[in-house]
Amino acid sequence: MQQFNYVRFKNEKETVLDFLCRRFPYQTREGWQGAIDAGTLMLDGEPTDGALTLETGNKIGYQRNQEDEPAIDRAHRVLFEDESILVVEKSGNIPVVESGKYYKNTLLEVLKEAYGYPKLFQVHRLDRETSGLLVIAKTAEIATLMGKQFAQGQVRKKYQALLVGELPEEVLVDQPIRKVKATSPDMVRIRQVIHPEGKTSQTRFIPLKQAGGLTLVEIELYTGRTHQIRVHAEFLGVPVLGDKLYGQTDQRFISLLKGDEEPVFGDFGLIDRQLLHAWWLQFTHPVTGETVTFENPCTQSFAAYPCTADILAG
Repeated sequence: MQQFNYVRFKNEKETVLDFLCRRFPYQTREGWQGAIDAGTLMLDGEPTDGALTLETGNKIGYQRNQEDEPAIDRAHRVLFEDESILVVEKSGNIPVVESGKYYKNTLLEVLKEAYGYPKLFQVHRLDRETSGLLVIAKTAEIATLMGKQFAQGQVRKKYQALLVGELPEEVLVDQPIRKVKATSPDMVRIRQVIHPEGKTSQTRFIPLKQAGGLTLVEIELYTGRTHQIRVHAEFLGVPVLGDKLYGQTDQRFISLLKGDEEPVFGDFGLIDRQLLHAWWLQFTHPVTGETVTFENPCTQSFAAYPCTADILAG
């Protein structure tokens, strides 16, 4: 069961149903009311009424069948495995761990089902629509050791992306990032923004090729902020192709999220995911102490989209 701790927005009173519709807009109001009527919503461990007013500290639980979750792309490739870690390449339509409308349809659950692992532990994450490489721990102790490497900036990560527009030369973006300050309940709160009071954030963009109104870039992160690449690409005026949040208005993001419109991006056509790929990963093995490097470019991952043919050729 997914559980959420409720925090009241300023002094505004909110019912269970209003909260669900605001916080999880992927479901319609009628759909959430149906879930409440079916008894799949719990408030502090008890069935609830959608009209009940919430208080800070309330625990909201949601029990959902796996078949009710959105479809995912289960395609993956295990590049490395030993007794302590896995290095896996994931697709561009699967979350790493449970979040939002995904509970069982996650990469860790898919791997456990496919190979019979009793437990797997997240070390770092990629957005659901970002394909590419990540390391997964087989024990909590290894996850802690690997987590320290990430926290101390000892892990090197490189990405490739298709940006909309032209980026003529290499650039280091050094702009601080923080979460957007919500001024109304209707604002998209997952958006990150550049702000002088944000956390230090550095991203290097290196153009590799330009064709058809797109720039293929390699990207290296020197910090690890939420949505960092996508925020800095938007700042440069060349958002990641297929990004439904950055480079879009809140209204279009919600419309795309609800499925009210298809993710069509101008002449580039239907792009159902952000074309961002984690292609290169280097870290210290938590047991052997060796420096290990893994790589796989974006070519195959992006080739499914016709508009990428020219820029990926050659």
